[in-house]
Amino acid sequence: MDLRHVTKEHNRFRTLMVEEGQLVCPRAGIVDVERCWICPAFDGMSGGHLEGVVCKANLADLRSDVRPAGR
Repeated sequence: MDLRHVTKEHNRFRTLMVEEGQLVCPRAGIVDVERCWICPAFDGMSGGHLEGVVCKANLADLRSDVRPAGR
């Protein structure tokens, strides 16, 4: 699977490109697209010039969740 840059459309959400049923999640890395369907950040499929999964994950919120390994 090629790792592609996460693209932003005109809104503040990300459009994650799906390739062979997988994508690069900003939270979990490479995952199957089915995992997105149960994620609270999932905002449907894009309908614009970029086709993919629309993700509204706020990466600033994730920084506070980072903990050193083993704790």
